[in-house]
Amino acid sequence: MSKKVTASAPSQAFLFGEHAVLYGSPALALGIDVRSYAEAMTLEPGTIEIYSELGTYVRKEDKVIQWNEDLEKLDKGLTELLGLLNERTGLRLRIKSDVPVGSGMASSASVGASISKAVSHLLGHDLSDKELLEAVYAFERIIHGKASKTGPACAVFGGIIWVQWEDTNMSASRIGHKDLPLLMACTDKPSRTKEMIDKVSKLKVMMPETFDLIISSVKNLVIRGKQALLDGDLPTLGALMNVNQGLLYTLGVSNYDIEKLIWLSRMEGALGAKISGAGGGGCVVILHDNPNYLAGVMLRESIKHFTANVAQDGARIEREVKL
Repeated sequence: MSKKVTASAPSQAFLFGEHAVLYGSPALALGIDVRSYAEAMTLEPGTIEIYSELGTYVRKEDKVIQWNEDLEKLDKGLTELLGLLNERTGLRLRIKSDVPVGSGMASSASVGASISKAVSHLLGHDLSDKELLEAVYAFERIIHGKASKTGPACAVFGGIIWVQWEDTNMSASRIGHKDLPLLMACTDKPSRTKEMIDKVSKLKVMMPETFDLIISSVKNLVIRGKQALLDGDLPTLGALMNVNQGLLYTLGVSNYDIEKLIWLSRMEGALGAKISGAGGGGCVVILHDNPNYLAGVMLRESIKHFTANVAQDGARIEREVKL
């Protein structure tokens, strides 16, 4: 019987700089210990089987036996991964994710990282974190088109993630680990990453000077937010989150459902509340002195929510988990 390897990877809470990071701004995010899992085993060359909550996808050579649009993108990512590893083998993947799809928590990056970690380990490759990050970033570009390294870095490294530009290259690194009193609360609509990225891109074309001012403002608050986070200055951190949300609203990626959650949180004592990720739906990340109290408010209002613990570990091999 073929050997099986299971890996997991955390998700993301985007604190500062989403969208702006695609236009030269730094960004700050957190790996969150809500994880996806991928189990990999080898099959005969040319055969790819993927099973998940989203459905089933089976390909034998160039013939697709069972098709699923989302899982077909994972097949394309696998092709790039196997090319990177210089391997020619078939694979069976079983995927389970605790990360809500379309939540703005980088569920696709989490899945891409768990797949890349499991497959590379299964085939005897000890990828460095940098190599693993590039493999996951390849999955993200296939799935979303234009994408940042923020979600992939949260999934690969865990902890506090700093993303910056060096000339024309985007780099991402872990700069530490810090527990924060965070809660994620979700709208009942998915975040539409590609659609929101396209919407912001069109705004840049329509109003280039205004757009540049917004991006410059985001850049300044990201840098201040990083220092507030490292200093443990939660009131400043929360205030900057609120300013960033105002700028995201200006970029056109917020909506009534998101704003309702944000204002409910603020009226119940949140220090800061904003979109996490692309916007248009999905979840908001909330900084609150007493997340348990706020969770009770969300429960009474029948709002999906969960505590957002900062992940100590990034992508890792799971010895006990069976899918």
